[in-house]
Amino acid sequence: MNTLIIKICLLFLSSLVFSILINKVFLKFSKNLGMRNIDDQAIRWASTSKPALGGISFFIVFLLVLTQHPIYFAAYELPFNTKLIGVLAACTVGFLAGLADDAYNTNPLLKSLAQGLSAVILIATGSFIELFDYTWLNYSFTFLWVVGLMNSINMLDNMDGITTTASIFALLAMLIVMFFNNQFSSVYFTLMIGLLGALFGFLFFNWHPSKMYMGDTGSQFLGISLAALSI
Repeated sequence: MNTLIIKICLLFLSSLVFSILINKVFLKFSKNLGMRNIDDQAIRWASTSKPALGGISFFIVFLLVLTQHPIYFAAYELPFNTKLIGVLAACTVGFLAGLADDAYNTNPLLKSLAQGLSAVILIATGSFIELFDYTWLNYSFTFLWVVGLMNSINMLDNMDGITTTASIFALLAMLIVMFFNNQFSSVYFTLMIGLLGALFGFLFFNWHPSKMYMGDTGSQFLGISLAALSI
């Protein structure tokens, strides 16, 4: 158990350090990159332009922590099965949709289609909620869960630190469930620890008064990540 705690702490700390360093780099070179103004996003309670690049750091740390799984849990190979590939694909679609929206202010319909595609990818690769006797009901509920959570996280992102904090508590709740089910070696446990580190690292820059935002890149990626991992 002591060895496990050390591994978890090292995994979290490495993700935290990666997140802080990446965001520092983005902040330094953000003068003309990824800027958001109150005129472009009227629902945000802020009066100054700030870079909306935090979501890119989430995705980078997400991929980096995935490569660390075999290092910390050497006895367990990285299970590149259909479900994991589906989770990675869905998260990538969410990330790219948010990135496109931040860069080009895309049509809301395009964002909705990307959210629907993320849900379909999860369902098609075997990651769906199983509550009902009828498969179509399970698929429908999963679709609503994914699209609803992606939109909820996106709409919540209107004040400094609020979305980051809410996502941290969501991840902590899922980690507690996995902890009591002894699922420490699961790659999803590793991804949750990594995302937790990424969020805490970003919170350093996003806490009021914030220096940067996560943008739609971050909110869309967090929405699909939380939806997929919770399933």
